[in-house]
Amino acid sequence: MNNIFFQTENLTLGYGNEIVIKDLDLSLQKNKNYEVIGKNGSGKTTLLNLLSNNFEGNTFDSDISREATNILEISHIPTLLENLTLIENVIYFTSSMNIDDEKVNSTIKKYGMLSFKNDTIKNFSSGMIKRTELAIADIKEPDVLCIDEPLNYLDKQGIDRLQNLINERTDNNKSNILSSQETSGLLKNKETVDLNEI
Repeated sequence: MNNIFFQTENLTLGYGNEIVIKDLDLSLQKNKNYEVIGKNGSGKTTLLNLLSNNFEGNTFDSDISREATNILEISHIPTLLENLTLIENVIYFTSSMNIDDEKVNSTIKKYGMLSFKNDTIKNFSSGMIKRTELAIADIKEPDVLCIDEPLNYLDKQGIDRLQNLINERTDNNKSNILSSQETSGLLKNKETVDLNEI
C-alpha cells in the first residue's frame, strides 16, 4: 500500500446525528508529516481520535481502510494517572516494552523532568504534564505520533524539546500529525489537511 496506513473517501464523522466532518478524502503515509488545521468545532480532535483508534462517535458508514500501525495520541486532555508519580506513569505506559532504567532516566532528563520523577502527577502544572507525555512518546517511538494542540501549555524550552522530538522522528521516517487552529510552524515538510475547506 505504499506505506499508506489510513485511507478513506467521503469520510463523514459525528456524534449522534450531528455531523462534524463531511465528505473528507484522506490518504496518510507512515513516513510523512501532516498538519490538521481548522477553526474550533471543525473536527480536528474528532479526526485525530479516529486516526488513533480513540473515536467514540458515528462514522455514518464511511469507507475506512487501515493498516496495522503503532499510533500514539497526545490529546488536549491529559491521559496520565494523576495519583501515580512521573516514573510510575512512565513504567505503566511503557510496560509492554523492555526499557532499561538508563533509557528512562536519560529521556526524562531530556525533557527537563528528572528532578520531578518521584513527584505525583496531580501536583504537576499543565506544562509539566505535557512534557511528561512527550517523554513517554519519545520512549515508545510509535510509527505515528498524533498531537492535538501541540503548543498548548509549553514554554519556549518545552516547545524546543517538542521540536527536537519531531525533527528526530522525521529523520527516522516516522509520521507526525499535529492539529491546531492554524499552522504551528513545527513541521518543515508536511501535507496540510484544512478542515475549514470541507
